[in-house]
Amino acid sequence: MTNTQKMVRLNLDLSPELNQILDELANKTGTNKSDVLRQAITLMQIMVIAKEETKKLGVPESNQLIVNEIIISSEQRPKPHPLDTFMERLGPWEDERTAEEIVKDIYDSRTISNNDISL
Repeated sequence: MTNTQKMVRLNLDLSPELNQILDELANKTGTNKSDVLRQAITLMQIMVIAKEETKKLGVPESNQLIVNEIIISSEQRPKPHPLDTFMERLGPWEDERTAEEIVKDIYDSRTISNNDISL
C-alpha cells in the first residue's frame, strides 16, 4: 500500500523470544519485521484457502516433486523488495572492471572532455 493515510498502525505485545525470531527472519530475508508479519499473514491466507478447498499443504523434501502450485491474486501477493525489482528491470551488473578502474575511467573521461573544451 503506497498511501500511508490508509495504513493502520498496530501495537503488538511480543515475548522477547518471538521478537528475536522476527528479527532473525527479517535479517535472513533482507526485510523488516513488518514485512515478515505481512508475509506470515499471506501464508496463513494461503493455508486457510487450501483448507477450505480441502487441499493439503506441506513443505516437500528437496528430492520430492511438487504436484500443484498455489496461485494467489496480485492483491494478496507480498510486495517485492526494491532491490529485487531493480534487478528485474536493469539486470545484474556485468562490468568486470574493479571499482577503482571504473572510477579512474570516469575521471579520465571527464579530464579529456574538459581539455577538449578549452580554447
